[in-house]
This record gives sequence, C-alpha cells and structure tokens, in this order.
Amino acid sequence: MTEHPALVSLSKNLIQNNDRYAAHDAASPIVEQLCQDLDFIHEALRGVVSDPAFLQEADYLTFPLLTSGDVIIQLNLFAPIRDGGNRITQDNVHHHGWRLLTTGLVSGEGYDSIDFKHRCHENRVGDKIHIEVEEMFRHVRGKIRFIESNKPHVVFHPNSLCSTLAVWSADNVLASQGIKRQLEAFPGLRKWIVKGIHAARLNKVLGLNQLEGLYYHPEGGRFVETQNYSKPFDGDREEILRCMFVFFQQVGFDDADYWRKIATHAPHEAMPLIEKLITGEPIPDLGIWGNIRRRFSRTQILQALDHNVPADVITPN
Repeated sequence: MTEHPALVSLSKNLIQNNDRYAAHDAASPIVEQLCQDLDFIHEALRGVVSDPAFLQEADYLTFPLLTSGDVIIQLNLFAPIRDGGNRITQDNVHHHGWRLLTTGLVSGEGYDSIDFKHRCHENRVGDKIHIEVEEMFRHVRGKIRFIESNKPHVVFHPNSLCSTLAVWSADNVLASQGIKRQLEAFPGLRKWIVKGIHAARLNKVLGLNQLEGLYYHPEGGRFVETQNYSKPFDGDREEILRCMFVFFQQVGFDDADYWRKIATHAPHEAMPLIEKLITGEPIPDLGIWGNIRRRFSRTQILQALDHNVPADVITPN
C-alpha cells in the first residue's frame, strides 16, 4: 500500500499532539478539503486497489488508507439495504471505546444517524441499559462530524450508496500505541502480541481498546448488550464488489488503462464491473442484504429508549 503524503501528514499531526481533541479539531478542515479533492481520492484508492489481494478478498465496505498505532484513516461505504427496507440499522448501536472519530462525506447523499448521550451505555439496571438520545441527524457533504470516545451511536442504511473519509485516534496518548507503531514492520508478531494481551485480559492495563461491551441492540422494548459479538463481514464478494464499483463511478475513478491492468488479476465477479466502469455504463446500485444480527428498525431503536425523544431532536426524514 502506498500512503498518500496528505495522509502521512495528517497522521503525524494527530500522533504528535498531546491534546487529541484539539488535534481532531485542527484536522476537520483538512478532512473536509480531502473529501472534495478527487485527485487525492483517486491516488489514495490506487494505493489500495493496486494490491492484487484487495479485490480478491473483498468482504468489507472499507478501503484502508493508513494505519499507525491508534491512528486509522479509511474510506467507508454505506450501502442501501437490498430488499428496499427503510430506516434499517447498518450495524448495532455501538461506541468506539477510547477512539475519537472525525468523518466527512465524500460521495452520495449521506445517511441518517442517531447520537446518544456520552457514556449513557454505562447506566444499567441488571441487563437493561438506559440509553438516551442526544441528536438525530443526516450526515451530508460539507458538514464534518466528530464523535468522541465512549459515545454510543447508530447508523441507518441510506437510500443510495454514499462514502465517507474517516480519521480515528485514541483520545489521549497511549504508550502501547507507540509500541504498536514500532512493530508495524512485523505485522504477524504485532498481531500475536495484541491477541495475547486480550486473551490475558490485560488490554485495559496496557492501553489496548476493549473488545467487549461495545455493541447493543433493542430487545423486548429495552436495550441490552449484544453478547459474543464478532463483527461479521459486510457481505459476499459479489455484492461488496458491486458497491465498490458504484463508488468508483460516483467519484470518477475510471481510468481505462489503469483498470485494464487491474483486470489481469481481478476476480471473475469484477470483470463485468470493470467493463461497465471503462465504458461508462451505469452500474445498478443494488446495495447489500445485510446481516440479521445488525438489522433493526428505527422504530425499534426509539421504542427501546427510556424516555420520550425530545421534539427538538427528531428529524422529519
């Protein structure tokens, strides 16, 4: 993977700033500029797609652009639900542990989301979790969103495919993440060490992010923690590739010479998509089927709240 200089600069600014909240605030206009810069988007995509394994192994709606310890920068796709369902969650209600997130819309009309009050998932009586809504909104172009650590939220499948540029970091400087950066040249060793730390339940002591207590769902008119949640793949290769190529058309990533080279090692499911991309034939935006463990309606989410949703946060869409 070839990392774009703008990504390297952005990551260094986050890593070198002891005040991570201030660093994300300073990153917001940079993220907004990058979201509008198609030359940057194209070059960043080349750094990912040119790896022969990427399209062959496609099962997530994500393009990883840069990882350095706790700093992660990626392009994410948000696809419609394939059966035409309306206001269906793309994933369970969740938070990101100690991670901060700054994100901007790159393409498409955006998606609806609900932010809940900071750390409200910690308010529990037995297995019931008292989650309270803070804001309902649509993530659209030109409005950078910031989600602080330990803040539950949920995203709904959009009506048509859209994409975001996402920038993550820890909410404070962690010595363990500096060690992870030193091990980046040895990914196998790093993965083995991290797995061992989690297995020994030393992640909190050593500054690794939690793996449990991140996901929640409505059940019987209340919120409960989703047990044994291991995030499943987003879909099979055929539907994930289709979403990716719809995105490539959205952002004009369609250079014929480049894609003819990619076609020499692309999976067979990608071949008709590459042909459509080169010729300019529209690729149908069919979306994904989704996973039953992550499929909840907006009504189920609202009915599981402890209190009536304040009128000033309800959006008409």
